[in-house]
Amino acid sequence: MWTWARTNLVTRCPDRGYLQRVIAATSSRFETISRTHAADGIFDQLAHAILRGDFAPGAALPPERELADQFGVSRTIARQALHRIAELGMVRMRQGGATLVQDCSLSTDNRLIELRFRLGPTSAAEERDIFERRLLEGFALVQLASLRATREQLAAIEARLDDYAARGAPEGEGGAFEQYFWTAMAEATHNQLYVGQSAWWNRMVSDRGVEPTQRTLPAPLRLAFYKELLRRIVDGGDPAQFFLDTVRPLLVGTSSRR
Repeated sequence: MWTWARTNLVTRCPDRGYLQRVIAATSSRFETISRTHAADGIFDQLAHAILRGDFAPGAALPPERELADQFGVSRTIARQALHRIAELGMVRMRQGGATLVQDCSLSTDNRLIELRFRLGPTSAAEERDIFERRLLEGFALVQLASLRATREQLAAIEARLDDYAARGAPEGEGGAFEQYFWTAMAEATHNQLYVGQSAWWNRMVSDRGVEPTQRTLPAPLRLAFYKELLRRIVDGGDPAQFFLDTVRPLLVGTSSRR
């Protein structure tokens, strides 16, 4: 498509200077990548561009030849990346025709959700979506754990919390402690879907080296929150309601319309 467009614009557009600027902007859309696992790099860049909205639903991606030139790889490698994106329902490939971007919000492939997490939020709205999902998932874990956690599980969590507190709740260990706490909560639900989802999230964070969103409880509140939450789980003091009351200000802060 891009080659066709360039040929027709060159012959019909009276403003050649403007045309060259358009072509130059298109040619610099992507970064040349290493040939090691080249299809992975192309896949990530193209997928990120689509999720970011650089290509609206219905728009055509550059053809294989153009992508191969821009990424500095063979057409075979570019084609591999395009097929992977098509498998997720992000684009529709037509034999001999343009590759058209699809509406990603309509995709039913769960791998697209993982891709959004792995690549990280592409906008403030998507960061809000990820944050809200994590926050309300925590509510579900607390609700089920309060009903199903064994004494041994609660004792292990309490011991880890006491150790963390005794060492002054070091800020540098806050992320690791929170990961432990919520993994333990997932295991205490005795629901294998939540256990698997927790393991999946931890792998995503490990692969990225950082949480997709960095919002968390302020350091002074973190230790007090976990202590009180655990106390209510042990004593039957409606921990789920306490959780919601505590995080509601964080949810309110994300409630503005898009």
